[in-house]
Amino acid sequence: MTPPLRLLLLPGLDGTGALFEPFVSALSADIAPEVVRYPADRALDYGALEAFVAEHIPARGPYALLGESFSGPLALRLACQRPGELVGVVLVATFVTNPVWLVPSLARHLVGPWLFRRRAPEFVSRRYLVGAGASAAWLERVAANVETVDPAVMAARVREVLSVDARALLQRCAVPLLYLGAAGDALVPPRVLRELCRLRPDLECVTVDAPHLVLQLAPEASARAIEGFLRRAAAR
Repeated sequence: MTPPLRLLLLPGLDGTGALFEPFVSALSADIAPEVVRYPADRALDYGALEAFVAEHIPARGPYALLGESFSGPLALRLACQRPGELVGVVLVATFVTNPVWLVPSLARHLVGPWLFRRRAPEFVSRRYLVGAGASAAWLERVAANVETVDPAVMAARVREVLSVDARALLQRCAVPLLYLGAAGDALVPPRVLRELCRLRPDLECVTVDAPHLVLQLAPEASARAIEGFLRRAAAR
């Protein structure tokens, strides 16, 4: 009997991995998810996070990587530098360069802990994260989760996003790639996916009717799309 395929889940900007729960619950038994949780009290750049996550990569046996939002470039770094028996990479609502055109990379020096010392207004969370139809419980869950992370750490991660350039990594990645996008994503706009497809014509793409937090707000549809891709990738 074939053992379940291990799937390392690399979380979004908060880094806690706590919001993966609905998606993990939706996965079939032939996928074994492992949530990687980033330090909440230490500001690590993408290079340091690569070394941190590398400790979780299986020493033997096939596995896959999933990089959500902030962690997309990190998943590509790992795929190119420390592949092992990697069979595929799933990129979820993510990017390879700064996705927020209204905030230029030079503005990274203005990003500080002050941005995260208070909760984001509800309209901001609905617009950019959970969508207009999300429940009050989801709004609270997302806000409370961010509050578990040091504001200086959150700010450092935003600065990483504003200056990242993983285009060469996307082109170099030697394993199959899936991009799971959200049709209602106001944080990572459609132009980002167009750029990824231009850089990587063989990129497999699936779009789900959901806001930016697609794994959380559309877990079943996300799980089915990702499972199908992983089964095909593992069979190659």
